[in-house]
Amino acid sequence: MAGDAGTRQPGDREVAPGPLALVQAFVNSVNVEFGPDEFAAVGGLARWMERTGYPPGPSGIIEADRRRAVELREALRALMREHNGGEYDPRARATVARVAERCPLVLGFDASGRPELQPGGEGVTGLLGRILGIVVEASAEGNWQRLKSCHDHRCEWVFYDRARNRSGRWCSMAVCGVRSKMHSYRQGLKTASVAR
Repeated sequence: MAGDAGTRQPGDREVAPGPLALVQAFVNSVNVEFGPDEFAAVGGLARWMERTGYPPGPSGIIEADRRRAVELREALRALMREHNGGEYDPRARATVARVAERCPLVLGFDASGRPELQPGGEGVTGLLGRILGIVVEASAEGNWQRLKSCHDHRCEWVFYDRARNRSGRWCSMAVCGVRSKMHSYRQGLKTASVAR
């Protein structure tokens, strides 16, 4: 599980359960609305990896690794927008598939002896492989679709929807939900004003 995945979430939501917390922390490595982007530089990605228990490895990190991590992060965010009513994004799927080609996965066993997909590489390749393996396993378990990008396009913070009917739309109802409802209200006023 990600070492920094337990940080406070908007709306006092709990982090995603188990290994999905790593995927959530990976995609939330940038605050879309206010910054910063932890992957803006190679050093930032290296520090994030150390904090989450995936050291960069003996060969270190190069700029191409950083770009690949950002590409995967944003492709996963696009897929999580789909989980929250967003449009189907074939480019995001193509990006995930392209990144996955360079991140081999092997069968391994977790601490309890349960089989799981584990990265066949180390460093950034290992981290990205681990994230992709978690996505595959979570999809098979039916939890992947619960990771959603906040419906407010200015925010896009990834949250885990624990609602029984999977109806969560915003990372925080008190902030993004209210802001969205106020925007809809104002749009309704404008439309009514034009109609007069």
